[in-house]
Amino acid sequence: MKKITTLLLLTLCLVSVRTSIGQKNNVLDKAGINRMLSSGIALYQQGRLNDAISILKTAEIKDTANWSVLYWMGMSFYDLSSYYAAEECAVRANEIIGREENVDVDLIKLLGDVNHRLGNVDLAAKYYKQTAELMGKKISTDMGIPELIDACELYLKDTKSGRKSKRSILADAINTVDDEYAPILMNGGRDLFFTARKPETTGNNINPDDQRYFEDMYHAQWDTVSLSWKMNKLTFSEWNTNGFDALTYVNENGLFGLCTINTSATEKTTKSSDIFEIIGEEPLKWSSMDVIKNKSINTDYFEGAASLAQVSDMEQKMIFVSDRKGDVSGTDLYSVSRTDELWQTSVRLPNEINSLGDETTPYLTEDGQFLFFSSRGLPGYGGYDIFYSQWIDEKWSTPVNLGLEINSVNDDTHFQINTKTNQCVLASMAVRGDYFSYDLFQADLTGLNFPFLKK
Repeated sequence: MKKITTLLLLTLCLVSVRTSIGQKNNVLDKAGINRMLSSGIALYQQGRLNDAISILKTAEIKDTANWSVLYWMGMSFYDLSSYYAAEECAVRANEIIGREENVDVDLIKLLGDVNHRLGNVDLAAKYYKQTAELMGKKISTDMGIPELIDACELYLKDTKSGRKSKRSILADAINTVDDEYAPILMNGGRDLFFTARKPETTGNNINPDDQRYFEDMYHAQWDTVSLSWKMNKLTFSEWNTNGFDALTYVNENGLFGLCTINTSATEKTTKSSDIFEIIGEEPLKWSSMDVIKNKSINTDYFEGAASLAQVSDMEQKMIFVSDRKGDVSGTDLYSVSRTDELWQTSVRLPNEINSLGDETTPYLTEDGQFLFFSSRGLPGYGGYDIFYSQWIDEKWSTPVNLGLEINSVNDDTHFQINTKTNQCVLASMAVRGDYFSYDLFQADLTGLNFPFLKK
């Protein structure tokens, strides 16, 4: 009996020692996980999203029940436009924190954002309303939550009324997991210009701000034999720089265009994004590209996304984007005339068009009577929506949302229309593999009740 007692005591001592060591290791593991979480958050805040995900995944393997790790991983996936992965992280985090009978307002907001982007608008509205309740009226208003709720409710209302998308993919062989946007379709659909951020970009440079490649201009031509798009690599071989390059406008005869160029982070030849003119003696074969030398157009701030219209025999009108008032209202639209070949002084468009949010990618019809642009400050469905305004009595009319026929719950930009055929092109988000990226879209608006359409 005495031997048994001694054996039991020895066993209990061993268990006690192992438990003590296990508890110590557990404390060390938690400290290590917290360090990894802090590092992941710091990387996220620096915009190094893939690095953040890498270290947060390591932390998640070590502690599968840490909802904070899952939340920040979800935020990183969300900012990478990997919405399905973000949804998975957010749902798991919410399940864990729910078992603790707790709630986190930032996590609820992320669930709203993810479901909004994925088109689960009923669910998004529910989470946004819960976010507003948790935050309180003042903070939720400051955070723009009521506008997000309104966006969801507008989408649900228009969906119930029978409005449906008329969009389709413009060129499936051209659209990739990379961003393609700014489509310009010419010559009866035989020439397609667009801008993209691809690994083969000129100079192979990565933008330090978002760790993605800079953008280049591209030209595709429709092959009537193979019935497919063929890339013409010669068109922009001289004009693409090591920085950001985007073609935003080409006139009908193909002899003149407008580009946005920003080489400030690479070649240092521009201070910021500037608007350039591109000119040629043969259609679509440009021989010179020069910056517009007008201090009211190109400044030390961002300027770009310009569109042009011939409003009379002697006058042209250009609408462009600038963030020179960015501390007040983000990016805004500006108008400037060119008379007798001289650029005049630019003016900011009225507040009915320029909201407190961002306005971008303007497009003027050839006669200058209609202006299309994207905004995420005016009432819409979420992200950027496309609007139009009409020049009436020497002023622009109140902007009108193009509706669910063109817009979605995600970003919709770079709209251009041929008013002779009612055919339009635009850029919007589409799922490619695990990520959502910008793709090129088209639509036939014939039969819709818009004043700019040919009846």
